[in-house]
Amino acid sequence: ESGSTDTLINRIQHYLYEKGEYRPEEELSFAPALCNRIDRNTGGIVICAKNAESLRVLNQKVKDRELEKLYLCVTVGIPKEKSARLTAYHQKDEATKTVKVSDKKFQGSRTMITSYRVLAENKADDLALLEVDLITGRTHQIRAHLAHIGYPLLGDGKYGINKVNRAYNVKTQALYSYKLTFKFTTDAGILEYLNGKSFQVKDVWFCEKFFGYKL
Repeated sequence: ESGSTDTLINRIQHYLYEKGEYRPEEELSFAPALCNRIDRNTGGIVICAKNAESLRVLNQKVKDRELEKLYLCVTVGIPKEKSARLTAYHQKDEATKTVKVSDKKFQGSRTMITSYRVLAENKADDLALLEVDLITGRTHQIRAHLAHIGYPLLGDGKYGINKVNRAYNVKTQALYSYKLTFKFTTDAGILEYLNGKSFQVKDVWFCEKFFGYKL
């Protein structure tokens, strides 16, 4: 959070310092840095580079889409299509800190592509558990795109339904970056050992709570 010293990167740097892997007192010492970010109030996997070469490689791999990041989310309403690849047009509004989504191109818009599949349904509460793959990486993409097609995320204060959020007493969007797979198609240098490896969070707070679903 802005203005706070208790940030994720500060915690990582402190952890590495304690392990003797980060020495900030050395001149020209590399400061461990984040390679990706997730929205405020979104949980899940974030990648950090411990050295300059890893940061260079990872930044390139992220840019070239050689990493697969999968998300879980809860939608208010159960999508009729149990899997789909959605395309829309997206523009960020700096003034309101929200995004505008349209089915048609408009001036200043960028293409947004989102794939999803329904993993579980809670028909009694009209909720669905979705796994989402971001084909593009736009601001608030999952939240805005699913709200645009009529299935906003539970707990989302910006694009969701506040009345429903209050009814479930959910104060943060039900969205989690839960699985990361390295799928390198070009040489990864010192990080080649990661190719084909997958990392997954075993327990996501809303899976069992609303669906009795275990990962």
